[in-house]
Amino acid sequence: MKVYISGMITGLSPETVKEEFGTAETILKCQGYIPVNPLNNGLESSAPWAAHMVADIKMLLDCDSIYMINGWKDSRGAKIEHYIATSLGMGVIFQSND
Repeated sequence: MKVYISGMITGLSPETVKEEFGTAETILKCQGYIPVNPLNNGLESSAPWAAHMVADIKMLLDCDSIYMINGWKDSRGAKIEHYIATSLGMGVIFQSND
């Protein structure tokens, strides 16, 4: 089962983002899932936010579920991804109950 990783990116340091999304990827692999990391969307990190969202949503639509990293409710993009996933009836996995 492919699981898209969603969480806050904008406003965090690149190191923090890489660590949080990498940890999520490891957790999902250990649970037998195929993680889909939006940090690997093929765009430079300097690309416009909207371009990242388009690429990320395309990746999300190819998945079965979405994994929400803690703090996702503070991210405009993660809230959009969550809305799309739940509207389409995808499974939702939360990192924890925050």
